[in-house]
Amino acid sequence: MGDERTEYEEQDGGGQAATPDHDNRAHDSRAHDDVLATTDLFAVDGAVSKGSEPVRDRIGGASLGRPLGYALPGADLAGAADSGAAAAATHRDILLCFPFDLEELPDGRGYQQVTVAVRLDGATHALALHPAPGTTGADGTELAAFGLGSSRLRWTFRAPGRSGALRPDGRWAQAVVRLPGTAAEVSGRLSLTTVTVQPVLGGTFLRREAETPYDTPFRLQVAEIWPAATPPARLGALPAAWALSAYEDGASADGAEGPDGEELPPGLRRLCLAVDIEKYSARDNADMVRLQRVLLRTLRAACEQAGIEWRRCGRQAQGDGYLLVLEPGIDETRVVPGLLDGLAAGLAVANTPAAAPDRTKPGGRAADAGAPGRIRMRASLHQGIVHEADSGYAGSAVVALFRVLDSTPVRSALAETHSTHLVVAFSDALYQDLVATGYEGLHATGFRRVEIHVEAKSFTGVAWIRAVHPSPGG
Repeated sequence: MGDERTEYEEQDGGGQAATPDHDNRAHDSRAHDDVLATTDLFAVDGAVSKGSEPVRDRIGGASLGRPLGYALPGADLAGAADSGAAAAATHRDILLCFPFDLEELPDGRGYQQVTVAVRLDGATHALALHPAPGTTGADGTELAAFGLGSSRLRWTFRAPGRSGALRPDGRWAQAVVRLPGTAAEVSGRLSLTTVTVQPVLGGTFLRREAETPYDTPFRLQVAEIWPAATPPARLGALPAAWALSAYEDGASADGAEGPDGEELPPGLRRLCLAVDIEKYSARDNADMVRLQRVLLRTLRAACEQAGIEWRRCGRQAQGDGYLLVLEPGIDETRVVPGLLDGLAAGLAVANTPAAAPDRTKPGGRAADAGAPGRIRMRASLHQGIVHEADSGYAGSAVVALFRVLDSTPVRSALAETHSTHLVVAFSDALYQDLVATGYEGLHATGFRRVEIHVEAKSFTGVAWIRAVHPSPGG
């Protein structure tokens, strides 16, 4: 711990980093309330001539989400500016969430490591960090965290293995912080550093370290912090942000041990989309990496086409697939056709000769739509009660969604349909709500009813399957 703080002191230099007006993208994001800043990542190994400024290569970019604050159970955040009992409190404990996304990298490059650093102003300091030091994610990502008891915090995410790569989107860091009882705001600065790797000849890897050119300031008014007994990001589907009112180790905000059973997170009716890439395991390692990038890019573009904010979706990566849990209150009659059109269009672009790798059959014959070089996908749509649990989304609706997605009838429908790259399965309830009533873009033509039986999982259900083609001119 001592070494880490010393390093922070050396980096900080005792003063606030400058934020030059030129080439400053960090303050161009006012149109997106959930984005604090978009910023470049510049290589730190740029050449420096004597008496001149360093020439720094742009390695990538990052999007810093606006920090979010949640009142912990028992915290009194109301009336911080009043002179009453709240102002007389000696301190306040809140949960801060710092979401961020990294720019996808071309040319086979990937992020091997990313570090997010937070410097809190004033007397604010950290009581707990999440993910916790020494955490290993489900995908093998290793996490180091520093700054307990300090105002200078750091989380480092490392990909497993020498050539591993981190998923670029949907990352976040959280801290339970204590601030003076009379404080009207929480403020500080954010910065990112990354290590990227790129395979080169001879089985070696080119490593480049990059950093944001300046620290990005943030301010969060105490009046903007959710004054709820239960952190309300569970309701907003902000990925993993509700996190651990008991700090995930059974301790309550006042340090006392809590009961073994934690409060059930809210269950809300949500529209869920799950997708899975066909024949993913048959690909080589480089192709698997490419497919995951295409999958992510296609999903984000589909959400944009459907008018869905990516950051407001619950997101759960599945390796060769993905789960999206859409926010409550959306217009499903417009969102669903928009998502399907966007997925089909994205796959069509990815599978054009210019975008897809040259995978020809022996004898020079072009590969057909079912060949390994093509990216083909199954999709499943369902709605029902969903809970945001500690390591993902839980509920019978999510289980049914994946039972249908992985079922033999849906797999067979894609395998037998060579004229398209996407097959979708609607749950029976969603089909009756959207398709049977004839909403625009959701006609019943082309759908066929199938019964799903998964004996090993004791699951039985009904689904409606249809091949999806890009819209004309899309």
